[in-house]
Amino acid sequence: MIAPLRLSFPLRPLRGALLTSTLLGWLAACAADAPPLALTTAAQVRALSLDEARRAPPVHLWGVVMGEADPEGIAFVIQDATEGIYVQGPANLVADLRRGDRVEIEGVADPGGFAPYVAANAIRQAGRSEIPAPIRVTLDDLNAGQLDARWVEFSGIVRSVEPIAPTDSAPPPPGTRYTAPAPGAARSDEPKAKLTLASGSARVVFQVKGNFKPEDYVDAEVRVRGLCFNLHNHNRQFVRPFVQVPRGVSPVVEKPPPPHPFDGEPRPVASLLQFQQLTGEHGHRVHVRGIVVHHRTGSALWVRDRDRCLRVETTQSDALQPGDEVDVLGFPALGNYSAVLEDSVFHKLGSRGVPEPHVLEDVSGALQNDADLVQLEARLVDLRRLPDSVSLTLDWRHTTVRAQMLLPENGAPPADWLPGSVVRVSGVCSVITDEAGPLGGLWEPRSFQLLLRSPADVAVLHPPPWWNAERVVWTLSGLLALALVAVAAVMLASRRRLQEQEHRRAMAETEFTAILSERNRVAREIHDTLSQNLGAISVQLELARVHAHEISAAARNHLAAALRLARGALAEARDSIWNMRSQVLEQCDLAEALDRILMQMTEGTAIAPQMRIEGSRRRLPPVVENNLLRIGQEAITNASKHAQPRRLEVALLFERRTVRLTVEDDGVGFVVGEQPSGDRRSFGLVGIKERVDLLGGTVEIVSAPGQGTRLTVVVAV
Repeated sequence: MIAPLRLSFPLRPLRGALLTSTLLGWLAACAADAPPLALTTAAQVRALSLDEARRAPPVHLWGVVMGEADPEGIAFVIQDATEGIYVQGPANLVADLRRGDRVEIEGVADPGGFAPYVAANAIRQAGRSEIPAPIRVTLDDLNAGQLDARWVEFSGIVRSVEPIAPTDSAPPPPGTRYTAPAPGAARSDEPKAKLTLASGSARVVFQVKGNFKPEDYVDAEVRVRGLCFNLHNHNRQFVRPFVQVPRGVSPVVEKPPPPHPFDGEPRPVASLLQFQQLTGEHGHRVHVRGIVVHHRTGSALWVRDRDRCLRVETTQSDALQPGDEVDVLGFPALGNYSAVLEDSVFHKLGSRGVPEPHVLEDVSGALQNDADLVQLEARLVDLRRLPDSVSLTLDWRHTTVRAQMLLPENGAPPADWLPGSVVRVSGVCSVITDEAGPLGGLWEPRSFQLLLRSPADVAVLHPPPWWNAERVVWTLSGLLALALVAVAAVMLASRRRLQEQEHRRAMAETEFTAILSERNRVAREIHDTLSQNLGAISVQLELARVHAHEISAAARNHLAAALRLARGALAEARDSIWNMRSQVLEQCDLAEALDRILMQMTEGTAIAPQMRIEGSRRRLPPVVENNLLRIGQEAITNASKHAQPRRLEVALLFERRTVRLTVEDDGVGFVVGEQPSGDRRSFGLVGIKERVDLLGGTVEIVSAPGQGTRLTVVVAV
């Protein structure tokens, strides 16, 4: 029996631990069920992550109204002791708010389109408060995208002033979640303007309420206070800033523009962006004067002064013609390769002669005449129609140059602009700087393009030759098509001829098989009847001759004659059986059969036989083997009996698709085409040709008196 386990530690501490654990669990459950704590500072709202803001945590803020925001009527900005924050609320609660009001706001956080903001459902005014001092920033700080809804101050030079037309758009309904303020939006008739401020290479657009004249602000140094907002994309990525100046706040002009900027002495175009001692004029407008080379209304203007040309970017809508003299005010900047003037305005002074183009000799000449009117002679390689322009590819001194000309809607290039033409082209030169320049020193790009002003800038000097690349391609294509048709026709004819040959061969094979079968039957009949009977007669006559002493001399003579006749008939019967049955091909192949015939015909003679076999030795169709055997037999017989040769050679060559039989001797020969001596030889040659024709092959006989004879037969297999 096992004794029970007894615990000896005291019970009071255990009870205390259990009570503590229970209490902590109850408190945790209460905390889980309790609503989340409200965010009480703007910095806490701005610090929310996207996922945290999407859970819409409650917000309870105190702050000072800094000014209205877009969309006007439902949005504003407040600032507490930590940050500024964008707020959107019901229109009836926002309508009475004024800049400087101290307000209490209750609502929830919203992720917004770029930065978190507050969607208010309760707004209570609690008196007035002083406006906090703005944050002093640079334009580069604004372009970093981290100052959303901040009260900022910055300085720069005004580059442009553009009035904003008032709109009558109504505010969105209460509760609408606004994701991105839109610059320039308005719903009242209050005048507004959009000003562009620059400092170095940075720019910022700010919006201000009131009437602003460009002549009072463009080129002025100003200090601006306003609320920073932004433009962003669907990926919550910053694009550029804009600043909204609250009502009642105006830019401070620290240095006004010159009162009469066109009255000063114009600067030479060649002096722009050149080395000089720093002055207080850096970043301000300059005044140049020149002759118009080309003008794209509302976009750009090209003017030439003494020896340089300049691209002027301007939105001014006054139309100019080549040869007009103009005064231009603009801000210098570096274009693709040379200096340009940005945000420019111009005054027309009068008209002068149309500028003559500079004739280019090499690429370095194009670099010196960037943005100027130039001329060159080249070959037109390609012409491509684009939606609003036409693009020309030129071959100029083994250098590819592209030229482009704008076309009116539904316009078309002249009909005589044909590839292959030699043309004289005039146009505005634009140096291409796609490649990276050096770290220092002289920058020499290697290519340029031309901007054509009108179809008159292209003069066709020589039309394209008739025999051009396009016609060569078409001609070669036609010849290739004809060649393909010819090859197809040859292949079709060859296939048809092969089919006919196969058909004739099959018919001949069938016919030969039937003839051979019949010949074998007749041979058997002759062998079994006539040959046996002749043999028996010969035996009986031989026996009668043995007993010839018993009869008269006359009878013996008759018996001897009968015996000779019987033996001759038996020999002829055996020859007929040989000719009718190719027993030798039943026992061996064609090569061995020819070798046997050659050995048999030259045995016991002074003729030296030679048998030669080349290629892959194989069995041939029966009709081919039998006829070649007979042809070879006839040729060997003719040579051994009539040619008086010392050497007789038989060659059998097995090729892939043909078999070649050659019988050659060094005998007396004969004149080919004349009747050979002896009827037997003549009949043999005729038979050979008939057999070759039957096989669909060719036969060649080469011979001359005293030079031997060579017979060659070629048959397809």
